[in-house]
Amino acid sequence: MIPFATNMRAAGLMSLTMALFCVSDAILKGLFQRLPIGEVMALRGAAVILVILAVQGARGRLPPLATCLDRTTLIRALVELAVATAFFLALRAIPLANATTLIFASPILMTALATLVLRETVGLRRWVAVLVGFLGVLLVTSPGAEGWQPAALWALLAAFLVAIRDLMTRFIPGHVDAGAVALTTAAVVTAGGLTTLPFAWVPPTTPELALIGVGAVLIATAYATIVMTFRMGEMSFVAPFRYISIPLAILVGWIAFGDVPGWHMLAGAAVIVASGLFIFHRERLHAVRRAPA
Repeated sequence: MIPFATNMRAAGLMSLTMALFCVSDAILKGLFQRLPIGEVMALRGAAVILVILAVQGARGRLPPLATCLDRTTLIRALVELAVATAFFLALRAIPLANATTLIFASPILMTALATLVLRETVGLRRWVAVLVGFLGVLLVTSPGAEGWQPAALWALLAAFLVAIRDLMTRFIPGHVDAGAVALTTAAVVTAGGLTTLPFAWVPPTTPELALIGVGAVLIATAYATIVMTFRMGEMSFVAPFRYISIPLAILVGWIAFGDVPGWHMLAGAAVIVASGLFIFHRERLHAVRRAPA
């Protein structure tokens, strides 16, 4: 059993991670107004690699190549590439708050899939929470003044992939430190972006390059802290603190892009958060009951 104080430190680290992701996403959304997604992915990824190498080198702890090539770490990085692609496609087309909120359909989707794929037993209360959560998804994706936006489906795909990525984080061997995971992730995402450059390239301006650099520092830090978070605390305790992203995204989207959320988006976000928290609560209760006395 992980001590409460340790869980609280992990929760604080999770809150910091979500803030880093939120500001980074806002920077990306601004860049996507002119630059292709693959180009931004490649440039930011290259900058992230430089940041990680600089930090690790200064600490005298460059991760060994063997740990970076760990199979679980590589597979997780490929899932991260898929997450980034799907989420960026959504982020370019829909408001920041909507894209962020839909990502949090992840626990709802995974609870439903647990019965179909993993053959887990899910009680009636959690099934009700799943159905209520999907109602929240429908509210967030419901047509507003701009009409139906199919890009919301990319955000839902990203939510499914996020759940897989986070689950895989728990299976990364203990000898593979957060720096190696972050470096491998950045390298794979960069490689994915590089494959698109022959098809779409717009020369970036100096301010755009500066924003890419700032975003690289933020995301490099978040890559490391998310791994540290799940290793430090219990997933059932820490995961609900991810929902701090939603009010942050609403605030940042309003300040940076003038996106004022409609009632359906706010209501849907509240429903998704409530159902997600209930699912986490029920899973925590089941974990306590299964634990040996």
